Amino acid sequence: MAGADDPNAPAADPSPDSPIPNEQTAPTPTELIEASPEAVFSVLVDPTTYPQWLVGARTIRRVDPDWPRVGSSFQHTIGWGPARIPGSTSVRRCRAPDELILSAGMGPLGEASVRFELERTADGTIVRIEELPARGAVRVMWRLARPVVTAGLWGRNAVSLGSLADIVRSGGAG
Repeated sequence: MAGADDPNAPAADPSPDSPIPNEQTAPTPTELIEASPEAVFSVLVDPTTYPQWLVGARTIRRVDPDWPRVGSSFQHTIGWGPARIPGSTSVRRCRAPDELILSAGMGPLGEASVRFELERTADGTIVRIEELPARGAVRVMWRLARPVVTAGLWGRNAVSLGSLADIVRSGGAG
């Protein structure tokens, strides 16, 4: 049995007190991508592609060498227009090629829990994004204006999925 000091033991979830989103708790846009789950997953676990498909992602500043191991992270900058905010995203769960759960830190705005679920179909892969504001100002906004925040998250993630599909179809990062 692996102990707490065992370097080969699986890493613990870096945000165990944050909710894991699901279809009942989070807006859930979906996209059918005409590619295998393995091809889609390879783009999802490549943080350098995020600025190309994830709405709001600007730059990737650093990626841990053991990414996407649970507990590993990458540092990024997010923003819209002239606003730029440094943040860090950590892996909470990685079950290739079916599921990736991230803790997306947004600097002073807080943190979101994001779940990507991939389902193999005869036509390719259905990808779902479920995102919940988990901490900080984004969580307060979620509680105060849930319908508006839900619509915004659904729209942003639907656009992101369309862009992800384009990247996967083109063969990955470019």
